[in-house]
Amino acid sequence: MVDLSELFGEGWCVTLAHLAPALALERMGVRDVADVADGLQLATERLEADGTQPDVLLLGRELRDGWSLVVELEGTQGWAGMDRAVLAALSAGGRVAVSAFEDPNQLMVHVAADGQVVCELDAITGRLPYEVGDTEETVGGLLSLGFSRDDEPTGQVAAAGAADRVVLALHAVTGVELQEEDFDGPWLGGLSAAGG
Repeated sequence: MVDLSELFGEGWCVTLAHLAPALALERMGVRDVADVADGLQLATERLEADGTQPDVLLLGRELRDGWSLVVELEGTQGWAGMDRAVLAALSAGGRVAVSAFEDPNQLMVHVAADGQVVCELDAITGRLPYEVGDTEETVGGLLSLGFSRDDEPTGQVAAAGAADRVVLALHAVTGVELQEEDFDGPWLGGLSAAGG
């Protein structure tokens, strides 16, 4: 299991969508999807150069079982993957999409199903503070791990640190357990204004 906070530091957003990578990137506002050989290096260089560009670099790749992974490291304009309209587009047509982000003092996971955000999980507290339209199908796995609606977390969640809780939540919703090697190698990607 990967530690996303260790991998990316304090500012990142990771999205999992049950779509082909190019289509996921397009629904996240990328206008010209292209191959990006050194994607994470390019994203790091963009941050170091300025970090305030109006468009952000989104990187995507195919994972397993029809799931795609999209990574963004530029949150100065907001995270595209956390935008409710973006999550709605990624989950339209009976699909599920889930995004997680870390900013200083925040570590959140948002789950969308069939075009609607159905829950927002606070990974620091282990709680599901917002119930929009959650269903047993999309939220049941989170509750069974020990995430809580009202009380302190229990089970695996209580024993895990906040960064591990994110990966547990992503796995519970999608069935995909992220590994470090999922972030190695070439990417598809492009610029998006969706986060702003």
